[in-house]
Amino acid sequence: MTLEVWDRPEVEDGRAQQATGRRRRLLLLTAVAVALVLLVVGAVAVRGRAGNDQPLDPRNAGPDGARAVAQVLTEHGVPVEVASGQDDLLRQGDIDGSTTVVITRTEALSDETAAAALRQARDARRVVLVEPGSFALQALGLPVDVAGGSAATRSVRAGCSLDGIAPSDTISAVGEGYASTSGAATSCFTFDNASSLVAVPAAAGRPDIVVLGAGEVLANGEITRHDNAGVALRLLGRGDRVVWYIPSFLDVSADDTTPTSEIPRALWPLVFLCLVALLATMLWRGRRFGPLVTEPLPAVVKAIETTQSRGRLYRRARDTGRAAAILRAASMRRLTRYLGLPAGATAGHLAEAVARATGRPVAEVQALLDGPPPADETAMIVLANDLSTLEKEVHRP
Repeated sequence: MTLEVWDRPEVEDGRAQQATGRRRRLLLLTAVAVALVLLVVGAVAVRGRAGNDQPLDPRNAGPDGARAVAQVLTEHGVPVEVASGQDDLLRQGDIDGSTTVVITRTEALSDETAAAALRQARDARRVVLVEPGSFALQALGLPVDVAGGSAATRSVRAGCSLDGIAPSDTISAVGEGYASTSGAATSCFTFDNASSLVAVPAAAGRPDIVVLGAGEVLANGEITRHDNAGVALRLLGRGDRVVWYIPSFLDVSADDTTPTSEIPRALWPLVFLCLVALLATMLWRGRRFGPLVTEPLPAVVKAIETTQSRGRLYRRARDTGRAAAILRAASMRRLTRYLGLPAGATAGHLAEAVARATGRPVAEVQALLDGPPPADETAMIVLANDLSTLEKEVHRP
């Protein structure tokens, strides 16, 4: 028997067909991956359009939304108009002394957008800032500093007199806490020197501003606790209408100043860059530049020479156990295939099948296929002859 590799046309055709099949499978997998990415992006976009999960958004009916307050205000004759972004706010040209402006998502405010919002609402009856950070307070020029906050819900009494708030009112004070640097400001719902509400009176070019750190007062999930509903409705419903302004990071220009706008503006470009890199990697790793090139072996090697060489190596190493294990494994593999047994059949199952085919005792066949290793070379030769005889008996018709 010889081991030969020839440059035959049918071999080349078969290999070319295999290469073509692999390329087709890779292209199919690439197309499927791209389709899945597009489906995920589309699903996210559709979900964003179909539903609203923005916290304290009057269109959000979830526990952290503010639809309940907006609906009650509307039912009592105080319509709520939502301004999503700066353009919507600037289109509200009739903001006057009967309008209350509510600003949520204040982390999206920058120096320019905060100044523009304040100019637009300068004639409003009241501006309610919900949980503003230090940057928003500084951008609006308010004499209020962040003084801490609470992550746990607790009830706090007002302890102050303000338009829309009674001293006995109790709210769920969770969120930001503030301290005023102006003696004219009124602090309410104070705990540990941090107030959940600070009212700054009107000044030149600026209306009455209420800094509300307990944004949970407006949330659907907390509106029925304590006096949250009454405080929210009285705080926002004193005028004839409410303009609910939700700032957007998209309104921030490239040269504007804001501590948080850079990350959101870079988010989608980064996602797009990652998708492009992923597609490029898939195309790079899945592409073959032309068909495979086959070459004949420089020499024809007889199989018996390989067998004899390996035998001499085992004999020199005196590794009769390993040699016997290889002989037994080869015999078991051939017997399993010939008898039609599954590839994972154990030595016990194979011994039973061989015993039925040859008439030998199961224990004798088991000892040949899975017995102890031979003690010396003589015993190994006997084992090899016995295995060969056993295979011939199985193949005998």
